[in-house]
Amino acid sequence: MVAIVTGASSGLGLSIAALLQSRGKQVIGVSRRESAGVSGDASKRETAVRAIEAAERCGTIDLLINCAGTGIFGPAGSYDEDAIAAIIKSNLIATINLCEVLFPRFKEHGGTIVNVLSTAALTGKANETVYCAAKWGARGYTEALKAEAKGTKARIIAVSPGGMNTPFWLEPRPGFMDPADVAAIVVDAIERPVDISELVITRR
Repeated sequence: MVAIVTGASSGLGLSIAALLQSRGKQVIGVSRRESAGVSGDASKRETAVRAIEAAERCGTIDLLINCAGTGIFGPAGSYDEDAIAAIIKSNLIATINLCEVLFPRFKEHGGTIVNVLSTAALTGKANETVYCAAKWGARGYTEALKAEAKGTKARIIAVSPGGMNTPFWLEPRPGFMDPADVAAIVVDAIERPVDISELVITRR
């Protein structure tokens, strides 16, 4: 069985991919950086096709973890067209893209989709208007996917972590969560036999 993990070259995606591999899972990472395995923009369908082809050479795909994302922050009115497009593509379209290709087969044959959102998908935050819009959109898509998955073999998990100390931020954030700790919670939820459909992970 094989997993596809987007955003796999750094941060939470890298931690999840490494943990899955340590537990014997075949993992195909997707990232803009070539070190991830499949390089390319996760919001592009051709990247999704290449990732699936690479995964199928290793075995049967039964897990998709959408962890790609980017943050551009500032007050409302400060975003130009390019910044808006980059946020929406990375945080919303990239989440939808691989789901659209894999969900039909997961419904029939079984598989788990984990969409990593953010606490910004739950609460509006100042200076994060466009980021929140993208994450709320990804949350809406994920909730609708859950509704379509009922009665099928597909399993959908929404993960909303708070701030993590990762390269997502330009400056180190030592007071934020360690992505390895968050990865352990996510992978544990995937492996548990009980039905976990949503995780909100924040610092104590």
